[in-house]
Amino acid sequence: MSRRSIGIITAATAGIACAALIGGPAFADTPTPTPSPSASHAPKTLAQIQAAGAKATSDRETKLTAAIAKVNADKYLTSGDKSTILARLNNDLAGMKSSASAIAADTTTTQAAADLKKVYDSYRVYAVALPQARDASAADRLTGTTIPKLTKEQSTLADLLSGADKAKSTSALQSDLSDLTAQLATASHDASRVSAAALAVTPSSYDSNHSALSSAKSSLASARTAVKKAESDAKSVREAIKTKK
Repeated sequence: MSRRSIGIITAATAGIACAALIGGPAFADTPTPTPSPSASHAPKTLAQIQAAGAKATSDRETKLTAAIAKVNADKYLTSGDKSTILARLNNDLAGMKSSASAIAADTTTTQAAADLKKVYDSYRVYAVALPQARDASAADRLTGTTIPKLTKEQSTLADLLSGADKAKSTSALQSDLSDLTAQLATASHDASRVSAAALAVTPSSYDSNHSALSSAKSSLASARTAVKKAESDAKSVREAIKTKK
């Protein structure tokens, strides 16, 4: 193999390794929280409702504050998506602070229970805000970094097999290259749909349809699967070029 070929493949290997690392989500998945209490297990006294409200709002404030910090530090979110996500997370954070104060100041169980219900139903921090931010972040990393790096490697490998390493080309390697191209097209198409679909969901639309985020999640999963297959195709071609004599 020529020194030029070795250098190009080494650079491509480093790039794709970086792409695989960057392709992960901006922040870890948030564990599914305990749902709003059912009627039979709901707190009964004013003190119990206020204690439940303090915990519910505090837990959400902690998650939202952490998510805001991570979104602010995320270098791969598009400016538009970052602005939308931060506006929603900060709105929910303000809502939690306001709700905490309202519940603590309530003097009747009826009002306290109504304010506690709003914490669960009006904001949907766990069901909407955090998941949609996470999915949009992951999609932007795929479209902005991972897929472009893989696309560059695909071009590099194709050039080698049609140029400096043409003698090493086989039908199997050409098949891998073709599949790599197809997988990248799928990944790009599916990942490009995620952010808009995820960020279009609101607490009210979620209340009307608890599967409102499903299309975004499905597209993201499909894009990730395609990227994984593309990485495998690229690795097969890369290693074949390096080892064939």
